[in-house]
Amino acid sequence: MILIADVALAGAVLLVVAGVRHLTRGDGTLRGHGLLPPWLIRCAVLAEPLIGLAAIATWVAGDGTRYAWPAAAAWHAALAGYLTVLLRARGRVPCGCLDAVTPASPLKIAIAVLLSAASAAACAVPPPPEALTRLLHVLPAAFAALLAVVAADTADLAGTSGDRGP
Repeated sequence: MILIADVALAGAVLLVVAGVRHLTRGDGTLRGHGLLPPWLIRCAVLAEPLIGLAAIATWVAGDGTRYAWPAAAAWHAALAGYLTVLLRARGRVPCGCLDAVTPASPLKIAIAVLLSAASAAACAVPPPPEALTRLLHVLPAAFAALLAVVAADTADLAGTSGDRGP
């Protein structure tokens, strides 16, 4: 069961990274989609890293962990829904999840669904009793989040340099 919590922690780390990137570079990509009103985008850009930080902080603290995960699960489910609508309405345009370049894709939708399910299941996973153990779970979760980003970017770029010669 602890592996489920690690996947959920990776999702929380992704929320923090994506939220910080949205705050620092702006939300132009999301506005360009034309699918959400500007006030909702502003709220989402602020809420995203806070939800991720709350999930990570309650895991590390060991108390109240179960109350942060439903918000993370709902956020990832909403992201999966948004990406599905974006893909159908606008095609493979940049989704703005972590950068302004990589396009929306079925793989990103699947990752959001997986993270939503893991976050929902993390409600039932008690954190380890030792503080150091809880803290050490965040490091591989961050590494797993990095791998997910690299894998998604690599999958999105596959076949893009087929016209190059030897």
